Amino acid sequence: MRFFLAAAALTLAACSQPAPEAPSAPPTPVAIDAPTGAYTLDPTHTSVIVRANHFGLSNYPVRIANVSGTLNFNAEDPTKSSVSVTAAADSVQTEYVGARDFDDELENSEWLDAANHPQITFVSTGVELTGPNTGRMTGNLTLRGVTHPATLDVTFNAGYRQHPMGFPMALLGFSARGTIKRSDYGMNVLLPASTGGVGVSDEVALEIEAEFTQPAAPANPTN
Repeated sequence: MRFFLAAAALTLAACSQPAPEAPSAPPTPVAIDAPTGAYTLDPTHTSVIVRANHFGLSNYPVRIANVSGTLNFNAEDPTKSSVSVTAAADSVQTEYVGARDFDDELENSEWLDAANHPQITFVSTGVELTGPNTGRMTGNLTLRGVTHPATLDVTFNAGYRQHPMGFPMALLGFSARGTIKRSDYGMNVLLPASTGGVGVSDEVALEIEAEFTQPAAPANPTN
């Protein structure tokens, strides 16, 4: 009798367990009315901002002004897209006002050392969708001649098969955010001596707004 009671208890316990959840389907990307193909970064509508915590007082912005790049875009499957971007290390712009050339100091010192390492590059290695218009892009970031993996959370903002003002080009627009540790790239200036210590933060935030353009395909000639 005890055997049958135990078996019945086990059966009831098994029936009361919740069924395992089915794996969730990958997000369905939004429909993008822009052609697949190669796009060029539009430097006049692109900004790259780096922010570091400055002695606990503010998250100080530094802009890298001279940026170029290409995007190989796949409208049908965005995860097959790739990007390659180059920024000039000697194109720093800050909010500093004063007699000293603070921008030049950041460029030509143990910060960026632009004379020896003139280019900052990011080359993507993969894209994963995290939502209908969001994704996570992984890639290799090279700074001061040192390369490490970096991850960007990317939002697709809009796309146009034809420029809304009638210009003969297609457009794509994205926002991207990420963080890196500057010490990974040999920038150890003014690092806090300990967690919560005074200095310029090791972890810096990347804020990117980017537009890409593609010349419109010529119209098919009529017979």
